[in-house]
Amino acid sequence: MPLTFALFLEQVRKNRDLTQQEMLELLIESDTTLSKLDLTTLSRWERGVTTPKLAKQLLIARSMGADVALLIDPDAKAPIKKRNNFEQVRSRSLNPYSSNSYKFKTYHYESLTDNPELCQKLQAFHADYLGMNIELSDFQSRNLMLEVFVDETGQLIGHLLYGFLDTSKLSSQCVPDKLSECQFILPEEHQDTNLTVYIISAYSSLASPRMTIILMILDILRKNINVKDLQVNCHDQEGYSLYESNSDCELINKGEALPFGGVKIYGKHFRYVRIKANTESILASKVVSDIVPFTSEYIQSLLDNHS
Repeated sequence: MPLTFALFLEQVRKNRDLTQQEMLELLIESDTTLSKLDLTTLSRWERGVTTPKLAKQLLIARSMGADVALLIDPDAKAPIKKRNNFEQVRSRSLNPYSSNSYKFKTYHYESLTDNPELCQKLQAFHADYLGMNIELSDFQSRNLMLEVFVDETGQLIGHLLYGFLDTSKLSSQCVPDKLSECQFILPEEHQDTNLTVYIISAYSSLASPRMTIILMILDILRKNINVKDLQVNCHDQEGYSLYESNSDCELINKGEALPFGGVKIYGKHFRYVRIKANTESILASKVVSDIVPFTSEYIQSLLDNHS
């Protein structure tokens, strides 16, 4: 069972040897959305008189460096429509000629300088599937992260391409289309910086790697407490709908217009759309409440079962 928010606040404050006033000052400084928080409200929360929404609870937990799993109820039930949407994203078969049960391995890259063949495959994916003209050299950008999934024959069956950006340096909160203009950084080297995770692309035609990608994204958001929001290029309707219906998100860019397919928004179809979503609203969604507290364990279980 998760902690009540009142007990959580009391434990965190006492563990850090803070008065309520000192805790209040830390929270106000940590995030602009907490700038109007006052001592009366904080006291009422700690006494259990009132309780904020889960997303705000998670924001406070992350601001205090605590694990959000302490507050998330893994037995919480999402509405059937939202659960069905998540299941469609997670398990829909996109390649019926391949078995979802076969073995695969994952590899993590922080540099693709010595892997031109993989860079060419990524370039083809972004050009042909997303309509994004990204130079080969862009995939060798410093601190750009890549998770790849390969089958037993060494064939690429999925990938997750992402990086961390300094939120304060994003122009109008919009990531440039050219990766060469993105100044990716390492979270551990910028511990006092508000971060944005930019998911450039994520794809697999098979359910198990796709679920692993979902878990990896949630794990990134859960464990990096300075990540304030996520920007992601959604290239299918189900993926877009999952974010749109389960988080506080906004549309910030659109790809090439299409006559059909892709992502439909405002009555028009686009090859992809880029959205920005608030981290705590994603982690607070009941659709993922049963997996967020156990992301690392689930990732390891999937890899063990398919290795």
